[in-house]
Amino acid sequence: MACSYVFSDDKSFLQDLDFMLEQSDQCPSLLKCQSCSIQLQKQQSDNKSNVSCADLVDLERGGCILQTKIGPIQYGMPPETIKDCLNLGMEVPTFYLIPTKRFDKRLGISTAEFEFPAYFNFFCKKKQITLICTADTEKAIRTVFQETLLGPVDHPDLALDFYHKYPKSAYPDFHKERSVFSRNPSNLDEKLTIDHLLKFCLFDENNTATLTEGEITIKIIKDSNSFKILENGIYLKAIQDTFTFPSQYYEYIVTKPDDYRAESLKNIKSKRDAAKEQCPTPLLVRQLPEMTVEEKVENWVIGNKYQRGGEKKLSVVLWDQMGGHVETGSAIFQLDIDENKSFTPPDFGVTILGCSHGFDPKGSTSGYIFWVNGRGIMVDPPPFASYHMKQMGIPSILICAVIISHCHADHDAGTFHKILDDTRVEIITTRTIMNSFLRKYSAMSNIDVDSLRRLFIFRPAIIGIPLNIYGAYFNFFYAMHTIPSLGFSVKLENKSIYFSSDTFFDPDQLLVYKNQGILSQKRYEHLAFVEFKEDLILHEAGVPPIHTAQSVLGKLPNNIKNRLYLVHTAQKDLKKELGLKIAKTGIENTMILIPSNTNKHLTTIRRLDLLSTIDIFEHLTLKNVRWLLDSVTSEEFFPGQNVIKEGSAGDRFYIIESGLARVYSKQKGQEFERYYQVGDYFGESAVLSNEGKRGASVEAVTNLKVLILEKHDFWFIFGDGLGGQGPIIQKMKQLTAARRSKAVHCLFKNSILSELTPSQKTQLEMIMREQEIEKGTVLWKVGEKAEFAFIIKRGTFAFYDCPEQDLEELDSGAYVGELRAIIENTTISTSIRATRKATIFKISKKDLISFANKHPGIYMILIDTKYLE
Repeated sequence: MACSYVFSDDKSFLQDLDFMLEQSDQCPSLLKCQSCSIQLQKQQSDNKSNVSCADLVDLERGGCILQTKIGPIQYGMPPETIKDCLNLGMEVPTFYLIPTKRFDKRLGISTAEFEFPAYFNFFCKKKQITLICTADTEKAIRTVFQETLLGPVDHPDLALDFYHKYPKSAYPDFHKERSVFSRNPSNLDEKLTIDHLLKFCLFDENNTATLTEGEITIKIIKDSNSFKILENGIYLKAIQDTFTFPSQYYEYIVTKPDDYRAESLKNIKSKRDAAKEQCPTPLLVRQLPEMTVEEKVENWVIGNKYQRGGEKKLSVVLWDQMGGHVETGSAIFQLDIDENKSFTPPDFGVTILGCSHGFDPKGSTSGYIFWVNGRGIMVDPPPFASYHMKQMGIPSILICAVIISHCHADHDAGTFHKILDDTRVEIITTRTIMNSFLRKYSAMSNIDVDSLRRLFIFRPAIIGIPLNIYGAYFNFFYAMHTIPSLGFSVKLENKSIYFSSDTFFDPDQLLVYKNQGILSQKRYEHLAFVEFKEDLILHEAGVPPIHTAQSVLGKLPNNIKNRLYLVHTAQKDLKKELGLKIAKTGIENTMILIPSNTNKHLTTIRRLDLLSTIDIFEHLTLKNVRWLLDSVTSEEFFPGQNVIKEGSAGDRFYIIESGLARVYSKQKGQEFERYYQVGDYFGESAVLSNEGKRGASVEAVTNLKVLILEKHDFWFIFGDGLGGQGPIIQKMKQLTAARRSKAVHCLFKNSILSELTPSQKTQLEMIMREQEIEKGTVLWKVGEKAEFAFIIKRGTFAFYDCPEQDLEELDSGAYVGELRAIIENTTISTSIRATRKATIFKISKKDLISFANKHPGIYMILIDTKYLE
C-alpha cells in the first residue's frame, strides 16, 4: 500500500534558535530509499511536497522510517539521529519504535537515544514524541531522562566532590540552579517534567501497540524478531527488530592499519588500496600560537617534522602578534601522509574532535583530546570517537583517560564506545556525575551498576585543589547548567588551557540570580568573575538560554578574545562581527602549546608510561623496571627502511615508541602482513631461541622510533632478574609455541576474535595451550563447574542434552565457553563433546578471567556468550 511522504519547507521553528538551515542543503530534489532503491522525486505544491513510497527509508546513522497517515514512524534512535532527517529535508518524526536491544554491547552505543529527538520536537516544534515500547523499557527510559533532563534526584555525597578546605558556602545548590532552566516554556510557572516531553505507547499482553489519531489507527504487532505495522487494518510493512549501525563501525577494528590477516600479500594490498579510496588520509598540520606580544609576526609556529627518504618536510602556521590566527594571507604548508598514518602527540595541546551541538545537521557534537606529556585525555567522547581516532592514525594506547563533563547525550554518548575499545581506561569526573552516569547507562544497557563499574578505573575529580594528572595540574569546577556540569583549567609548565564545559555565563544575569537567592555570594563570584588568564580558552556558546550567548563573550576584551575559541557552536551561527572564532576540528588542526619532546627530562617518565601499558611487563618489580629503563636504547628509522630482515640472526627485542611498522613474511605458504603501532613489540621469538633466526621482516612505514633490548639484557631482566625463567619468559615461550601451532589462524576464522587488536591477539595467544581430543570425548556436562574454555583448531564438536543441541556442529575457529559461570563459580548450562578427532586450544579459568578483566569490550561480548563462530 502506498504511503505519502510530506516534507515541510517551514523553518520558523529553527529560526527560533538561530538555527536556519539552507534550503538547498536541506531539501534535495532527489532522495533515494536505500532499502528498496526507490527514487523519491520531490514535487512542489503549496510550499509542501508529497512523495509516495511503500517501503522503508534507511537512515545514514542507522534505523529506518516508515511513512504512515499519522506521520513518520522511526525504528531505532542512534546518537545524532535527527541530523539524518534534517540533512534529507525530511520531517523529524514524533513516533519512535524502540528496538528490543536498546544498547549495542559490542560498540557501547545506545540504539534508543531519545534525548535529542525529544528536545528538538519539544523546544523547537512544541510537540511531544511518542515512544512505542514495553513497560520495562518505559521504566528504563524514565530513569535515563531523570538524569539527563532533570538531573539527579538528590546529591547525598556532594561534599565528597570538594576538597575538605573548600568553603561549603561556595557549593552549588543544584536544585535551585536547575529551577532557572527547568520550566515549561509554555507556562513558566510550571516545573518541567518528563511527561511534558514524552508519551508512551505500550505493547499489551498480546504484544500489540495501538496509535490512534482521528479516523486513523496504527497497530504495531511485535513477534520474536520483527514488528508488523498495519494502518486501518491494512498491512503496511514488517520491520526487522535487529538494529545495526553502519557497517564501517563494526568493521573498523578489522580494517584499521594496525590489524592484519593471515592472507596473501596481494589480497591485503588490494583491500588496503580500496580502503584508501574510501577513507582519504587526513593532513597532519599542527596549529597553535607559540608566541608572546614581544615576539611579534616574525615568529613561526613549528609543527610536526616529517621525514621520508632523507627529505625533511615541515608544517608551519603564522599567527599574529596577539596570538590570533591570521585568517588571510597566512602561509600554511600541509603535510600529506600515505594510508598508513602515524601521529606523534605534543607535550601539551588539544585536538578538537567535534565542535558543534546536537541540533546542527552539518556539524559533529563537541569532543576533545587534551594532550599532556604525550598522553591523551579524551573529554566528552563523541559517538564512535575511537573509530575516527583510528582513521586519523591515533593509537588507542595513547588515550589513557576520559573526562566526563556531564551526562547529556551529546557529551557522553561515545564514552562507553571508548571504554570498550581496548584495555581499561581511567574515567575522571566527580562522584556526583559518575553516579548519575552509572544510573543512566545501567538503565539504558540493562547491565547492573556493579558490572558497569568494573569495566573502567574511576578517578574522582576533586574541586578546590589542583590535581596532578600525568604531570599537568587540573583545577576542576562546577559550571552552571541544567544538570551537574564539570569544567576545568589545566596547566603544564608555564602554559595553560581553560575549558568551560556547558555553562551559563552572563555576569549581569548571574547577579540577578544571586539577588533572588538562587546563588550564594561565593558561588556567584566563582561563576561571574572568571579571569580568563589561560593561554588558550575553549568556551561553549550553544543555544541560549541554557548556554552562553555569543553576545556576552563578544563583550570580553580583545586580549581575551584573541585567545578564545568557541565550541559547542554551529559554524553558520558564528557572529564574526563580535570578534569571535570557532575552534577548528581534526588532527590537522591540533592546537599545540608545547611541542613534542620539548622537555628531555621527561623521556624516562614517558618511557615508563609506555612500558606500564604493555601487558607482558605487569609482573615486573620496581627493581626490574629500573634495570629495564637502564638497559633500553632507542633507534630511529625512516619510512621504507628495514628494521630486521627475515632469516637474519636475532639478538634484539624491540618495542615501538612512536610510528608505524609493517611486519611481513614472503616465505612460501606462510605469507602474511601485519601493522604494529605504539606499544606493540616484536623480536621475542628470536631472542628466546638458540638458533635466533628472524621469522619475519619488519620495515618502517612512517618515521619509526623503537626501544631496543639486547638479548643478554632481555634474559637478565625477564629471566635471572626474576629468580630464573620468570613469568614473562614463560609467557613469551608460550607465545612462541602458539605461533608455531598457528593459533592466530584460528582467531582469524572467528567473526569476533578476528577483530581483536594485534596486542589483544598476542595476549590471547599467550594463554592458548594446544591439546589433542579423541572422538567422543566429553569436555563438560550441564551442572558441572566451569573450569576452562577452548578454541577449536581442527575437528568438530556438538552440544547435547541442552537447548543448544539443535545447532550445527562447531568447527575450526569456534570459541566455546561460559565466562559468566567461570567468573561467578557457578555450574555450566551446556554439554559438549567431540564428534571427530580434534585439536583445541585450551584456556584455563584463571587465564580467561584475567584476559576478560583487562579488556572490557571482550568481557561484554563473552559474559553472556556460550559460543562464538
